[in-house]
Amino acid sequence: MPDRSRRDIAPRSRDDVMGRLQLRLPASMPLDAEAAAVVATVAGRMAGDLIQAGSFEQVFDGMNRSLVEAGLPVRRVYLAFRTLHPLIAAVSFFWQAGQPVERMVMAHGLTGVSEAWQRSPLNYMLTHDMHWMRRRLTGPEASREFALFEDLVAEGMTDYVATATAFGSGLGGNGVLASWAADAPDGFSDRDLAILSALQVHLAAACRLAFTAQVSDTVAMTYLGQHAGRRVLSGQIRRGDGELIPAAIFLSDLRGSTAMAERLGVGRFMELVNRYFECAAEPVLGAGGEVLSLMGDSVLAIFPLAVYGDEVEAACDAALAAARDAERRLELWNRERAAEGEPRVDFGIGLHLGRVMFGNIGTAERLQFTAIDRSINEAARLEDLSKTLGHRIIASGTFAARATAAWRSLGRVQLRGSAREQEVFTPAPAANRLALAAGNDAGGPPCPVPPDLVVHADWSVDARKRWMAVATRMEDGRYAAGVPEPVGPVDSLITRLIERARGGRSRGGRVLLGLDVVLGLPAAYAGLLRAERFSDALDRFAAAPEGLEPADRPEEISPERPFFPRRPGQGQGGPAELARRLGLEGPDDLRRICEHATIARRAAAPLFWTMGPAQVGRAAAHVWRHLLIPARRAGLDLGLWPFDGRLGELVARHTVTVVEAYPAAFHRHLGVRLGRQAANGRGSKRNRNDRAANAATLMEAARRLDFVIDMPLVAELGDGFGNGARGEDQFDAVVGLMGMLQVLAGARPTGEPRLAPVTTVEGWILGQSPAELKLPEDSFS
Repeated sequence: MPDRSRRDIAPRSRDDVMGRLQLRLPASMPLDAEAAAVVATVAGRMAGDLIQAGSFEQVFDGMNRSLVEAGLPVRRVYLAFRTLHPLIAAVSFFWQAGQPVERMVMAHGLTGVSEAWQRSPLNYMLTHDMHWMRRRLTGPEASREFALFEDLVAEGMTDYVATATAFGSGLGGNGVLASWAADAPDGFSDRDLAILSALQVHLAAACRLAFTAQVSDTVAMTYLGQHAGRRVLSGQIRRGDGELIPAAIFLSDLRGSTAMAERLGVGRFMELVNRYFECAAEPVLGAGGEVLSLMGDSVLAIFPLAVYGDEVEAACDAALAAARDAERRLELWNRERAAEGEPRVDFGIGLHLGRVMFGNIGTAERLQFTAIDRSINEAARLEDLSKTLGHRIIASGTFAARATAAWRSLGRVQLRGSAREQEVFTPAPAANRLALAAGNDAGGPPCPVPPDLVVHADWSVDARKRWMAVATRMEDGRYAAGVPEPVGPVDSLITRLIERARGGRSRGGRVLLGLDVVLGLPAAYAGLLRAERFSDALDRFAAAPEGLEPADRPEEISPERPFFPRRPGQGQGGPAELARRLGLEGPDDLRRICEHATIARRAAAPLFWTMGPAQVGRAAAHVWRHLLIPARRAGLDLGLWPFDGRLGELVARHTVTVVEAYPAAFHRHLGVRLGRQAANGRGSKRNRNDRAANAATLMEAARRLDFVIDMPLVAELGDGFGNGARGEDQFDAVVGLMGMLQVLAGARPTGEPRLAPVTTVEGWILGQSPAELKLPEDSFS
C-alpha cells in the first residue's frame, strides 16, 4: 500500500539501510509518569471513541489530536491494515494537522503492483520482518534511502517513525502498519518515542476491533443475506430462535439439470448453474426479497410483508416483478446461447402467499437460518406444475388475489400432497392500453450508434451534491468508467462533455447525458400554459425566468409561476392546495403518466413540489434554468428524449442527447437492494455499509454488461464510497450510469413511448416499463 509517496526512488543497498536503521523496541523505551499519563489519556479517548464513534476515522482523528494536545510534534500520520472483503484488500487512513482524515481503499489485484509501495519504508519493514523504524530527515544523520523521505523534507518534516504490529505471529499475515512524521526542529524526543511505542498495542487493538466487526458483517451478509445476516448479528443464534412471519414466497427450479450435469461435466455445469442463479436469484434481491437458500439447482426466497410496510399487495407485486425480471433475463441468456449454438435452458417459478417460520434450525453446533412451513412445500408443488401446464410462472389463487396484476386462470388442480383442489393462475399479457401504446416490456436491440460518452449526473441545487459518473467508449466498443467526479460549473457542463467525448480525435463526440430530474410537464398543466410541446414551455420560462423561482407566498402561485413556496407555513396546505391554485382539478393533475405508481414504487411526488424530503420542483427548475435553457440559447446540438424522437435516432442525430434517468428506477434491474423501507431491513443508500453490501452485485452486473470498472472505482464500491456526504451521491451516479448502459445494450426496454402527450409534453423515465404502471384500463384514451 503506497505511503503517499510521489516519487519512485529505490533505497540503497540493504547493508546501507540496515547500517542506518535505528531499532528501539518497546521494552527499551521506559515511560516516566508524565509519558504514562499521556498514553493513558490517548488510549482512553480511543476506547471511548470506539464505543461511540460511527467510523474509525473519528477514532484515528481523536488519537492524533490528543497527541498534538499532549505536546508531541506530530504533523502527519499514516495507518494501514488488511481487511476481509470480496473487493477490498486493504484500507488506509491519512491524517495531517488541520485536515480531515482521508480514507483510502485498495482493491484486490493491486497489492504489490505499485512500484511506489515496493520502494516504500513500510514495505521494507514487512519484507524484513521489522517492527520499528526511526529516521532523521534533517541534520547530519539525515536519511534519503526512500523517495518518501525527500517528499517529507519538502513538506517541512524533520523526523519519521514507523511501526508494524502483527495480529498473531509474524508480519506476513494481518496486522497494522503506522507511521508518524514530526516537524519540530529536533524531531521526536525520547519521551515522544516512548509514547508512540507504548501506543502501538492500543492502536493495534483498535484496528483489530474494527477489523473484527467488519469481518463479522461481511461474512454474515455474504453467506446469509442481508436480512438473515442482520438477525444473526443482532443475537438470533440459538436453535429455535425465529418468528412466524407472513410473506410472499418465490421458488424456482432449473429444468433438466440432471441430464445437463451428465452432458457438460462438473466445471461447465457449475458455470451454467451460476448463470441460472443470476437469472433467478438476482431479481429477487433487487426487488427487496430474501434469498434463503440456493439448493443445488433451485432458489427459495421470501418477500416478508414487514419489509413492505405490511402491505400484502406490495410484497406480492415485488415477488411477481422478480419473476417477470427472471423471465426477461432468461430470454436474453437464451439469445446468447442460440448465438453460440447451445440449446435453450428453462426453469419454472412458483408464487404463493402464506406464513412461514423464519429462524434457526439444525443442531446446537450446526445451524441454518431459513424458513420452513407447509406453504413453502405448496410453492414447490406450484413450481412443479409449470412442467405440465406450459407456463413458466404459476401462482396460487391466494397470491393472485393480492397481486395487482392481470391473471389468466389455468383451472383447478390438486397439488401433490394436498387433499383439496385449488385454482392456479399465470400472469396475463399486459392489458393496459397505455402499456400497449407506449411500448412493450422486452429489451430491444443495442443502440445502433453507440454514444462516445455516457454520463449520469446525480443532481442537486447544492453544488456540493452534484456528482457525475462517466463511461467512455473504448476502441474495442466497451465502456470504461472510474470514480465519480464533481459536475463542476453547470453552464459549461455540456460543452465540456462534448470536448471530452471527442477526445482530440476525429470521431463524432456523441454524448448521452442522464439527469435524475423531471424533463417534461403534466399534460393538464401544459394545457393551462398552452404549451403544445415541452420545448414551448422552456421557451416561455426562458423569456420570463422568474417563473422558475419558487413563490414566496401561496397567493403568488399561477400557471406562469407554478413552483410551490420554498418556505412552508401554516395554512399553506399540500398538493391539493397547489393544484387548486394552479386551476387544476386535483393532485393527480400534477403528475405525468410515468409518475403513477408501479409494481416497484409508489406514485412520485408532484412536479412543482419544493418542500420536504421530495423537493422535486427545485431540482427540475434548476436544470431547466441553468442547463437546458442556456444550451438551447447557445445553439448547441441538443436532443431531448422522448420529445425529439426515439432514443436510437436521437443519439445518431444529435451531438448530445439528454434523458430522464433515476438510479432508483434501475435498482431492481441491477439487483441493488435498497429502498424506502430501510428500517425494515431493505437498506438505505445513506448508509455506507448498505451501499457496500451491494458492491458485489454491481460488479457482477458490470461483468454481464462487459463494462470495465477501473480498480479505484472497484475499491470505492467495496468501501461504500466512504462515510462522507459525497458517498450517497457518488453511489447514485454509478447506479444511474450502469442502468443507462443496460438500456443501451438492449438488456432493458427504453420504455419508448409512442403516443401523445408522452412524446410531446410529459416525457418518460428511461428504463421504466409501461407494463409495470398501476393504471386502470380507462386512465388513458
